[in-house]
Formats: sequence, C-alpha cells, structure tokens
Amino acid sequence: MTEARASPTVFDARAAAQLERMYTSPQVVAQRAGFRELLAAQPGESGLDVGCGLAHLALELARDVAPGGRLIAIDSSEHMVNEARARVAAAGLTDSVSVRQGDATALELPDASVDFVAAAQVYSYVPDVAGAVAEAARVLRPGGRLAVLETDWDLCTYESADPLLTRRVIEARARHFAHPHLPRQLHRLLQAAGLTLSRCEAVPLIETRYDPDSFGAGMLPVARSAALKAGIDAAEVERWVDDIRSRTAEGEYFFATFRFVLVARRAERGHR
Repeated sequence: MTEARASPTVFDARAAAQLERMYTSPQVVAQRAGFRELLAAQPGESGLDVGCGLAHLALELARDVAPGGRLIAIDSSEHMVNEARARVAAAGLTDSVSVRQGDATALELPDASVDFVAAAQVYSYVPDVAGAVAEAARVLRPGGRLAVLETDWDLCTYESADPLLTRRVIEARARHFAHPHLPRQLHRLLQAAGLTLSRCEAVPLIETRYDPDSFGAGMLPVARSAALKAGIDAAEVERWVDDIRSRTAEGEYFFATFRFVLVARRAERGHR
C-alpha cells in the first residue's frame, strides 16, 4: 500500500458551501442513488454513515430504513456536525438519525452493533485507512455489510486546450487526499479486516455539455484553489479555468471521473 499523505483538509463554512454545490449536482444525486441501491438498506435496520458531511446521504438512508430503523451519522468536523444536525431537524428525522462528532478510526460504538456502515468519499481523507476499515468491520453485526465509495484521481479529466496543464491541475487536486488512489487498495484492506467482498462496481460521472450546476463545473473552483496552492502559475490556472468554462458550444465540453463502490460483508455467525 502506498504511503499515506497527511490530509490538510479543514471542513469549514467555505468547504461546506463548495460541498453543497457539488453534492446537489444531478450527477452526484444519481451517484448516491446507485450507492444506496448497492448498499440495500432495509426497513428496520440500523446503520452508520461515516463522514456524513452535510447529511445528504444520511437523510436518504434514514428514509431507506424507515419504519423502525435508526441511523448514526458521524463527522470529524464540528462545523459539518452542526450543519448536519440542523438538516436532520429540518427534515423532521431527529428521532431516527443521531448526528455526532467522531473519528473513523475510533468509533464510539459497541462491537457488532449495526447492520451496515456507509463510507462515501471519506476514507481517502483518513491517513490510517486500514484502522478505519477495521473499525467499521468491528461494529458490523454478523452478516452486516460495509459499503465504500471512492475516487481514483488518475481517472479524472477535462477536455482542454492544454492536456498537460490539465493533468498538473488534477494531480494538485489529488494531493488534497491522504489516499488519492484508494480504490486500488480497498480490496485487500477489506480482506485484512475480515470482510468478504461481495460487489465491486464502477460509477462513472461523465458530462458532455457545460452546465454551471454540474459536478464538473462545481469542481473548477476547488481545482483552481488546489493548483494555486501547489504553486502552478496563477495566470496559467486562470487561463485553464476560463478555457473550460468557455466550452459551451455543442461538442466542446467533456468531463469525466470514475468512482468505485465496494461492498463487503462480515461472515454470518459460525461461518468463516
């Protein structure tokens, strides 16, 4: 496994605003639906959403486990926890969703206490990702499942006038993560935690028309910030962003990124 980078991410109000734009884009709404289909939460089940962010997934999962189910949503960011709590309250789901500040590598839950764990775009931020996966496995009941969604940042691109600069910008964005290529490593991490892989699916996000409300357009200010922090010349960065945004004519714009969903199960009691 590659050496983890220290993740410098701070999830504050500014980050929350960026996440809101990107995670309500049509592409990511559809991605969450596909992720939930693979996780297959059932009415009456209990689950854990690790790294809940603004609670987009948590609110949807809470409805999947209704009636009678319960969901715990955790995030390491105090700001995100407060935002998530407010959204849960606004949705009238405080009786079925508990939002807490927590650490993916030290879950404050008993052994074998939930039916599923969901971790969407979370483990790539965690330096001790093996510890986080092991903790998820620990809290699963026999037969329970862990569903993980992650991006491999080598599989992300825009059509642009300068492909080499595009690659530099994407690589700058990738350095934002402790594990920018985590999907390649997840299978053995799941196995090491005592889980058995049951599903592995690619989830492409592909855009062929520029839309300011799309995921690709929403990622542009994030990519710009990462590129500037990485020391790429500011004029080059602005020229790159302007080029992408100018591609409004038919056939000029293309964005793609590939995410992967892995679902693994804890053995039923008495089975190996």
